[in-house]
Amino acid sequence: MSVHQPRLQTLAKLIPPLTPTMHKGDCGRVAVFGGSEEFTGAPYFVASSSLRLGTDIAYLVCDRNAATAIKSYTPDIIVLPFLRPSSENTGESKIGAILKKVHAVSVGSGLGKDRTLQESARFAICEARKNNIPIVLDADSLDIVCSDPSVISGYANAVLTPNPPEFDRLCSALGLDPDSVEAEAEKKVGGAVRLLAHKLGGVTVIRKGQSDVISNGERVFVCDEAGGLRRCGGQGDVLCGATVTFMAWGEKYKQAVEARANSSRGGEKSGSGKQVSSSSSEDIDPKDIPMLASYAACLLTRHASYLAYDEYGRATQSTNILEQIDISFDNKFEELLKAVRPANL
Repeated sequence: MSVHQPRLQTLAKLIPPLTPTMHKGDCGRVAVFGGSEEFTGAPYFVASSSLRLGTDIAYLVCDRNAATAIKSYTPDIIVLPFLRPSSENTGESKIGAILKKVHAVSVGSGLGKDRTLQESARFAICEARKNNIPIVLDADSLDIVCSDPSVISGYANAVLTPNPPEFDRLCSALGLDPDSVEAEAEKKVGGAVRLLAHKLGGVTVIRKGQSDVISNGERVFVCDEAGGLRRCGGQGDVLCGATVTFMAWGEKYKQAVEARANSSRGGEKSGSGKQVSSSSSEDIDPKDIPMLASYAACLLTRHASYLAYDEYGRATQSTNILEQIDISFDNKFEELLKAVRPANL
């Protein structure tokens, strides 16, 4: 098991460069499934952080009792109030239609414990998996995994983002003895997270904490970027939004690599007559994308938290962290991205 931090240059490869020839959607489309009458802020933080990082479109599928409140926060998010089925709305057909439009989904933020909403969220997870769409599971969707791990087990294109109590519940649900998990954690950095990810069949797990520990059951990353000292509600939703953003960008990256491979397949040759390679040795391995996306999201969220705390101190709220997410992005990646920015911009 290796424990390390990926290079920023590698993470930056996932970020689509902005060019004059781009169209709406080229920087990614995401769908956020969550939001109930009680919890309207959580899915807003997910969708808004994704848009602020640079995705083009964010759909937010919520309970109709949450829709008006969320729409009042911003006109930038496309709010769709059909997470709860009704006599006029079957829900499932509309969820399926949304999934055909997006590059990644997040499920769970603000979902609540309502059984009907949980069933709709479970359907969204299963449909996304069936269509090989990247999935980020947070908050109340982790209860779905606890009750039925098979819903996500073995799906390597998924990321789970539990806090410590949620992590413990997942371990118990997977039959991992808490004492042995803690013993493993004492022996190796990230050992407990690796055990859970391995038990889930290669799903990537982010265990949020003083340091964020990330594992897919084989490799382990530890993000110890300095963060703020406030632990206000909503920070995990900002992280979820950053994660689904990088997962969407990872999907776009894979599509670009596949398109390049397809264009060179069939014997295309360069001007020198040599065979054109269908892939580059510098290309990111698709199986590494969930780990890289998770680390990038943790890095940006922690730095945004640091920036917000530096300005607001004890009064820091998640709205302040959200306001810093684009500045965090610039601080970490702007210099690296200048190399691919068109000269006239």
